[in-house]
Amino acid sequence: MDSAVREKIELLISRHFPWGKGAHPNRTSSDESDGEYVKMWLIDQAKPFQAAATALIARICNVLDELEEQLPDDEKPRLFARIDAGAILKSPEGILEKMVRDWAPSTGRQPYICFENFVHQMEDIGRFRIVANFLSDADTIADHLQTIYDTSSPLSKAAKALRGDFLLKDNSMKDKIKVLPADRMKGERCRQGVFFPREASIDHLKVEVQVLTILGEAWDKKDHFLIYEPRRRGEPIRKEHQIEMFAVSELLYVADLTFDRIKEAVIRERSEKGRK
Repeated sequence: MDSAVREKIELLISRHFPWGKGAHPNRTSSDESDGEYVKMWLIDQAKPFQAAATALIARICNVLDELEEQLPDDEKPRLFARIDAGAILKSPEGILEKMVRDWAPSTGRQPYICFENFVHQMEDIGRFRIVANFLSDADTIADHLQTIYDTSSPLSKAAKALRGDFLLKDNSMKDKIKVLPADRMKGERCRQGVFFPREASIDHLKVEVQVLTILGEAWDKKDHFLIYEPRRRGEPIRKEHQIEMFAVSELLYVADLTFDRIKEAVIRERSEKGRK
């Protein structure tokens, strides 16, 4: 992370962490050791989100299995829906960065998201991805998940179990794939929804779910390594690299659209041959 963000995090920890309260120790004379203590505490606070995300994955996998069963036998391998839960919890560094993102230390106030409320205010502490083969499959999966919460029609067994255990914020899987150029602030393209347990005592355990294509995930993993992580470490990022990475995201979107057109043509031709 850059020096300005690091300085803000150090100020946040020294001024607003509840040192000496409850089971927390008093501050030490070392910013580094204080920071390590806070990170370990954040990891402990995030553990319930992992349990919620794992339970949600189990419910959604059953829904995806049912969705795949509805496809013709020769199309079932096409869906290629899999779960990527490699980073199922937001890192302590990511949590701290989000706390200070819009914070102005000079005001003397603590950030809107702080140690006392972050588990209730943040919506991506728990998160995972559903990776689909084609762009239309990503939309099909996201639309299907949304319909479970936006219909009064009878539901399948797996859909009932999902809706019985979890709610979907605004009953919506937001479309961050088809975004106008002027509104494109990031290179990632996905359908995004925030799920949370129906049980009131744990409904703060929100889990962000993204549905995206294989190409979209590939771009994100490369951007994470080439741009995001170096920026977090405070390393300089060359302007041309940022421009190129954003442009590659656009190219991969065009590739996804092209693959979808070819897929639809192939399926249509197979159907026509089958009717002859």
